[in-house]
Amino acid sequence: MRLGVPSLSALQAFEASARHQNFAQAALELALTHGAVCKRVGELEKHLGVALFERVKQRLVLTPAGAEYAKRIRVHLDQIRRDTLDVVQQGRETALEIAVGVTFAAQWLIPRLDDFYANTRDVRLHILGRDQPVFFDDCAFDATIYFSPRLWPGMPGNALITDDSLLLVAAPRLLDGRSSLSLEDIAAASWICARDLPRVWDDWLASLCPPQAAEVRPQRSAQRYDMFIMAINAAVAGLGVALLPRVLIERELASGALVQAHAHTLANPQTIYFSHPAQRSDWAPLRQFDAWLRRAVASYRASRVAYADNSGLSRNTCS
Repeated sequence: MRLGVPSLSALQAFEASARHQNFAQAALELALTHGAVCKRVGELEKHLGVALFERVKQRLVLTPAGAEYAKRIRVHLDQIRRDTLDVVQQGRETALEIAVGVTFAAQWLIPRLDDFYANTRDVRLHILGRDQPVFFDDCAFDATIYFSPRLWPGMPGNALITDDSLLLVAAPRLLDGRSSLSLEDIAAASWICARDLPRVWDDWLASLCPPQAAEVRPQRSAQRYDMFIMAINAAVAGLGVALLPRVLIERELASGALVQAHAHTLANPQTIYFSHPAQRSDWAPLRQFDAWLRRAVASYRASRVAYADNSGLSRNTCS
């Protein structure tokens, strides 16, 4: 044993003996002889200069120091076991590096990954937040998921969601028990804006019936946020009303943290795309993730229809 560092075999022998309080049972567990276990525990006691066991009427009893040491060593040995299993498991898994918009990853993708891992044992995803174009010639990513009006140049891929809606939402307390806000209420509220949809409020007003649009004049300065996740949190906090993609706020709608505050909606001008290098199209791990992603989108579509049926708010109404 090196000074201050007992051997792992001695620590294993001691921990098993302490747990069973019996050298014979520890030897059976470790596939050693009774004598080998006794020798290793004895060497450990000599190395430490501390008695770890007392022999009381042919029984093995931990000393107070031995009981405390066993408790600590058990934690460390368990961590070594877990770390070793992780390394072994990683050797059997394939890692996929996926670049994803930060808000989409946090709000939509990550909450669904338990289903992916439940059905895919040999692929591990590495999710990296990226809100700017990712080009595979310059990066090591295997795939990317992103919002854009069109496919990024030179990026083969396919559309995942093309028919998302922008909903006018607010925290329930801003409605104060009402089923929706009037245009006057909306004009008086603070408007929340996200960087990726800089003209969304102008577009929403322009899509109203002309007599109504003329009535709505914002009475307060807009709040501007760099990422959708910031705008979502601002809306949940009751800081104002927001026009947000339905796909990014499904959990808040389901929990009641946000409610649709007006029936009029807009089509989201951005599509959600999934892209990957053309040469990896037949790579089995990527195909597994692609297939799962399509199933997840289909499930999301079904839940979206159910929400629309139950919300009581119609779409693109002029009433």
